[in-house]
Amino acid sequence: FVTEKIAERIRIAQRRADWVGNPDEQDIVQGILQRKPLGVDLVFECAGQQETVDEGLGLLRPGGTLVLVGIHRQVRIEFNMEKMRRKELTVINIRRQNNCDQEPVDLVAGERVEVDYMVTHKFRMEQAQEAFELVAGYRDGVIKALIRMG
Repeated sequence: FVTEKIAERIRIAQRRADWVGNPDEQDIVQGILQRKPLGVDLVFECAGQQETVDEGLGLLRPGGTLVLVGIHRQVRIEFNMEKMRRKELTVINIRRQNNCDQEPVDLVAGERVEVDYMVTHKFRMEQAQEAFELVAGYRDGVIKALIRMG
């Protein structure tokens, strides 16, 4: 299951996921629970928003795990402790940090995962600033921008 608001990303996700929902257009918790009435085992919250944390908790089955990947702009977020306690949920916070990139680099280099479908734009090294600005502004249908080093 994938939730996404950006049209270009929705189109890509629809080719890969069993279900894609736009939270601006539908109740994504209800949409997923119609397909998985007991909830899901694992939710990756990647938006860094209180609303998406709440949705993630609502999607989890008893004993499920919420993984916080998104970078929250606010200092504090809240958890519905009644829901957390009753469902015995686990929350894992992820901080992308030094020395955590070798495994994914090896997976891509060894062609054990397919990622090319996400690259929508390619740039030369001298265009790096343009690439970063494009991605930061979600312009021109960008999913991922590739900067060629050589």
